[in-house]
Amino acid sequence: MQFARYQRAQNMKAMQCAFQDVIDSRLMEATYTAEEVRDMLTSLSDVVRGDMETELMSFAHINVLLIQQLCSQAEKWHLKLKADLDKLQNVELLEKVKAWEKGEDQPFAARRPDKLEPLSNESSQGPVQLLREQNDLLRQEVTSNQSTIHELQGQIHRVEHERNLLQRNIAEIKVEMDQIRKASMSQKTELQNHHIEEVESKLNAMSSSLKETEEGRQEVQTQLDQTSGKLLQVQAQLQLAEQELERKFSQTAAYANMKKMLTSKNEQMKELRRRLQSYEPDDPVAGDE
Repeated sequence: MQFARYQRAQNMKAMQCAFQDVIDSRLMEATYTAEEVRDMLTSLSDVVRGDMETELMSFAHINVLLIQQLCSQAEKWHLKLKADLDKLQNVELLEKVKAWEKGEDQPFAARRPDKLEPLSNESSQGPVQLLREQNDLLRQEVTSNQSTIHELQGQIHRVEHERNLLQRNIAEIKVEMDQIRKASMSQKTELQNHHIEEVESKLNAMSSSLKETEEGRQEVQTQLDQTSGKLLQVQAQLQLAEQELERKFSQTAAYANMKKMLTSKNEQMKELRRRLQSYEPDDPVAGDE
């Protein structure tokens, strides 16, 4: 707001200078003809129009650069910005901005701007903290996907066990039915025929149950494949986020100071070892003395 107010004041001064220039340079006579007055007004209009067009264009371009910087910073951290163009012509909001500029709105005028905390601060909400929060969310998603995979694997094991039992029962029933059919070749009794029909009905029911079990197993296997693919994708995102967090941390002042301190300590250790070797005697007898 201060910059905009300064620009506006400069524009007003330029306009006043244009009028004053006409007064000082052209209004030298007591009377003027209509043609002379028209010529002075036309000249003044061209000057004012050119100055206003230049200043308005400059102000628009400054706003474009400002918004572009904000959008670039937002895109870097994958933030989504949404502008409501209807509010740009809201009279009530414009009046609040006008009152804010004049200092009439005390809550806005008394409010102090928040200062950004350094990246090395653990409690800051800077890029490092954003990356840590993103890593925590990815780890939670990985844990959830692993739990889902374990549950689906358990369901698959249960379905396969049920399928094996059904297949074993079907095989036993088929053997039993073959034996009954062989016996029915010699004895065509009504009781045996009834038993055969009962066994066939039981076999058909078990076959239907086996089919449903197989379909359920395939569905669970599909869910397991999808969850496994999603888990691999989330793990890849987590790895990239951890690499980005490590890169951001290596750019902080705390990391640079720590690295400098370690380098200094290593140099001191080398110097102490060199000095210690210079004081050690080479002759063991002299050392005993």
